[in-house]
Amino acid sequence: MTDDSFIRQKLSSQTDLDWFDSICGILKREANPTTHRLETIIGTEKPNPKNEIRGSKFLETFDKRFRGACINPNLTSDQLDQPLDYLSFFGGSFKIKIGDIQKRFNNYKTVINAYEGGTQIFFYPVSDEFEFTAIDCWTDKDESEITNLLELEVNGVTFKFGDHLVQGRDGYSMKREK
Repeated sequence: MTDDSFIRQKLSSQTDLDWFDSICGILKREANPTTHRLETIIGTEKPNPKNEIRGSKFLETFDKRFRGACINPNLTSDQLDQPLDYLSFFGGSFKIKIGDIQKRFNNYKTVINAYEGGTQIFFYPVSDEFEFTAIDCWTDKDESEITNLLELEVNGVTFKFGDHLVQGRDGYSMKREK
């Protein structure tokens, strides 16, 4: 069994919270996470039969608790490997409480997503031990509907990489300085 298949098997067999901790460990700065490496752990490219314009590479995940994942940069197999800009996991049976993330990353902001509706919970800044610089979660609930943010369950998590905080209509994001 290869290292990558062992990692895939381990991730798939963990609880959602243990999976989150393991992914954070894979994304530590000392692990030098890169786009091609993470793809071999996460999944294979989803077909795009209509040739839709995609800003990210959509992945069919090996871990079936997710409906999918997205990764940037969108590299072909023959392009040189690059550092990650964006990594997102969404849907399926995955559930994590905001309070569990907050125990690990205590700085966060909430903002209404004026573009798509709902509320973004944005954990920033995170410790320098990680390659990612922010964690993004989204709920379709309006801020006023959330009675206990720390008990709120979300079905996806996005890791953002960059050194410049930007706020747009759809919430906060991170950009790399060129």
